[in-house]
Amino acid sequence: MLKNKLCLYSKLMRLDKPVGILLLIWPPFWVITFSNYENFYSSISLVFLFGVIFSRTIGCVVNDFFDKDFDIKVSRTKDRPYAAELVSKREVVSIFLILSILNLSLLFFLNQKTIFFALLGAIFILVYPLMKRFFFAPQLFLGCTFAISTLMAHTAVTNTFPIDTTWIFFFATLIWVTMFDTIYALADKKDDLNIGIKSTAIFFGKQDKFIIGILQGVFFSSFIYLGFIESYSYIFYIFIITAFVIGVYNQILIGEREPIKCILAFKNNQYIGFLIFLGIYLEHLL
Repeated sequence: MLKNKLCLYSKLMRLDKPVGILLLIWPPFWVITFSNYENFYSSISLVFLFGVIFSRTIGCVVNDFFDKDFDIKVSRTKDRPYAAELVSKREVVSIFLILSILNLSLLFFLNQKTIFFALLGAIFILVYPLMKRFFFAPQLFLGCTFAISTLMAHTAVTNTFPIDTTWIFFFATLIWVTMFDTIYALADKKDDLNIGIKSTAIFFGKQDKFIIGILQGVFFSSFIYLGFIESYSYIFYIFIITAFVIGVYNQILIGEREPIKCILAFKNNQYIGFLIFLGIYLEHLL
C-alpha cells in the first residue's frame, strides 16, 4: 500500500520524468559558470540543484491541482494521479506544503537580493497554471518563470543586481522555453482546441513551425552575440554549432506535427542546454 502511494506521489511530482529538471537546471548553471566558473562546484550550485528539483515538482503539483478537469479530457494526461482520482485533494495539498517548506528552507543559504527574485519566481510558478485559461501565450509566461532563475544565479554568486550580460541569459532563456514549450504544446494541440485551452501552438496557427524556427534562430543568435562581446574562442562556438544541429534536427522532427515526435523534439532541448553549459564552462576553464 505504502509502495503504491509513493509511486503515485512520484508520478504526481513527475519524478519519473526528470526531463523537466534537466531543462530547468541549465539556465542558472549557465550563469553560475559564466559568473564564477572556478567555484561552480560549490554550495551555491547545490542550492540551485535542489531549488530546481523542488520548484519543478511544486509546479507539477500545482498544475495538476488546477488542471484536473482539463487533464481528464486529454489523452496524454488523463492517467495522471490526481486527474484519475488515485490521490485525494488533501494529499495533493499536503505534498505541496511539504515541498514548499523544503524549497523555502533553501532561502537561508541565499542573500537578500536572491531571495527577492526567488519569491518573485515563486509567484510566477503558482500563477502559471492559470494562464492557459485566458492568456494567448502561456508559454511566454513560462519562459519568464524559467528565466528568473538566471537573475537569481547572478545575485547568488555576485551579490549584485543583474548586469547587461545577465539579461542576455534571461532573454535567451525566455525565448528558449517559449520555443520548446510550444513544441510540447503541438502534441496536445487537438485536445487543447477541443477543451478551450490556450497555447502558442494554437495562437501561431499554420505558422507554428516557422515561428518555432525563428525563435530557435533568436536563441542561438543570443549566445553568438554573448560569445562575440566576451571574445570567446572557437571552443565555445563548437558547442553552439553542435547545439544548433540538434535544433535543426528538432525542426525536422516536428515537420508533420506528430505528437510522439514533437515530444521527442521537446526532450532533445535538454542536450542543447547541456552543450551550451559545456561551451561556457570549457571556454573559461581552458
